Amino acid sequence: MGIAVYNAVPMVLNDGNMEHRFILKLNPSTDSFRLESDHIKRNVFIGRRMFNKLFQLIRNEYGTVMGRIQYFDNQMTKGSASTTDNEQFRFEIKDGKHMEVLIEDEHSPEHLVKVTLPDITQTTKEKQFQLGALIPSVLAALIFSKEARLIA
Repeated sequence: MGIAVYNAVPMVLNDGNMEHRFILKLNPSTDSFRLESDHIKRNVFIGRRMFNKLFQLIRNEYGTVMGRIQYFDNQMTKGSASTTDNEQFRFEIKDGKHMEVLIEDEHSPEHLVKVTLPDITQTTKEKQFQLGALIPSVLAALIFSKEARLIA
């Protein structure tokens, strides 16, 4: 099974108190993805600063910047992220049967978020796009799930 335009991938975000289930629909041709859950249906676009692949911006469907991501290594497995609400996170990706992301809040390190995602890739190009979209999708899921709690 390869990543086609908007191929659905299940994503589970567990913040210790609640478990949020999302469907992540990746679109490699536009560097975008769609996050869907019961209350959330949003498009997110991944941007880069010039040719620097280790820095990413994430924008919503209206073009508003939601967050910034800086990777510490070329494998894009460790780094830091920040939101426009000045929330700062550190993250690490663990690759195995399921891809797992551990996110730690820099202001309160005891607050740990764990995200699991099945590894569905077949080719190197698909793997590279999935890794490039993984942290933006997790950061967007954190932002949108927080917004959904504030509204509810």
